[in-house]
Amino acid sequence: MTKEQAKHIIKIAIKTGRVMLKNGAETYRVEDTVTRMAQSKGLQDVNVFVIPTGIMFSADVMGETYTVLERVYPEGIDLESISRANEFSRKFTGNQIDTAEAYQFLEALNQPPKFKKWVRILASGMGGGFFVFLFGGSLFEFVLAYFASAFTVLFTDALATKHLNFFIKNILGGFFASLFGVICILITRALNLDASLNMVIIGPLMTLVPGVSLTNGIRDLISGELLAGSAKMMEALFIAIALAFGVGIVLQLSIHLL
Repeated sequence: MTKEQAKHIIKIAIKTGRVMLKNGAETYRVEDTVTRMAQSKGLQDVNVFVIPTGIMFSADVMGETYTVLERVYPEGIDLESISRANEFSRKFTGNQIDTAEAYQFLEALNQPPKFKKWVRILASGMGGGFFVFLFGGSLFEFVLAYFASAFTVLFTDALATKHLNFFIKNILGGFFASLFGVICILITRALNLDASLNMVIIGPLMTLVPGVSLTNGIRDLISGELLAGSAKMMEALFIAIALAFGVGIVLQLSIHLL
């Protein structure tokens, strides 16, 4: 193996890990994937250290230690992208594809198929609405939470293009979730209909709760990844605080209207 070939292998392994990490994969899974891909091609003394915002890699290349640092900017949770990256890594380690083909696969990994916006809004509305039933709400409250959840996701999608700080983004998410809930309640009261504000707010808010981040943080801690696990759990905690802050602003402003 030449130095140039080794560098290509390392680049492919790290780019695969980057796709997984930025789409919400657990750090221990990323470390394992990158390590297996590098070792499958004969690289020695492979060491991979992953944190939620970066990948550090070192290996022995022709008697010299080769080290790479890859900065990663998380983009959210996309299980489809993680699954596709896992499938690609298995083919790569199983020698089913060569280095040249691997770059083509990497290009496809960076452009995963996306659901149409109307499908996402429809599904998000149902996801938020059905949480109302989970908390004992009525069918009418489900309908209100459905529309509030759909509009919340529509606005948070628009915010995603603004590259805001994650704390500010989640404050605005909680703000919109509660704002649409309050608007729905004001409309129903004007029509002499009865619905619980708590139930209507719960629906859209649950679409923003960082359940996957918290679960991944716990799984990383169980796997011995103390730094990465603690970081993800702290991220989930601050997201929850931001959501509560956004909801509190709306409730405080609307206290005289309800």
